[in-house]
Amino acid sequence: MTPEQIMARAIDIGRAGLHEKDARPFAAIVVRQGEIVGEGRSQQKTLNDPTAHGEIVAIRDACKRLGTTDLSGCEIYTTCEPCLLCVAAIWWAKISKMYYAHTQEECERIGFSTKGLVDEATRPLASRKLPAQRICAKEANLLFEEWAASPNFQP
Repeated sequence: MTPEQIMARAIDIGRAGLHEKDARPFAAIVVRQGEIVGEGRSQQKTLNDPTAHGEIVAIRDACKRLGTTDLSGCEIYTTCEPCLLCVAAIWWAKISKMYYAHTQEECERIGFSTKGLVDEATRPLASRKLPAQRICAKEANLLFEEWAASPNFQP
């Protein structure tokens, strides 16, 4: 399959989801060596899961199918330029390349924006809207020192 054919399939998956209540057209496909190994579409409302973005669902599917969290060598095809949550998941999964169709700017033109998330995430911790207070630092430091010293430590 060509990249355009794979993206067309992602767009079809996004379109199919529009028939459900509160649906969104965000869908993604993970490919390894030309083979589809993961698919997903936004299911935040149907799963009652705010993290169930199309990219996240596709990454979870690929990880389950491949039996690993390391998707090095895989590519992701997504119907829209990913939000910060999905960029982080793509980064953590070590996906090697991303293809996208719609842009964040184009989403903003139809009234859907992640600008508030970007603004909030890029503020210093003390300046964010979500109140945050550090507690149990000593205990947490011990926990992380134990982790770093354990035989299973993998940063």
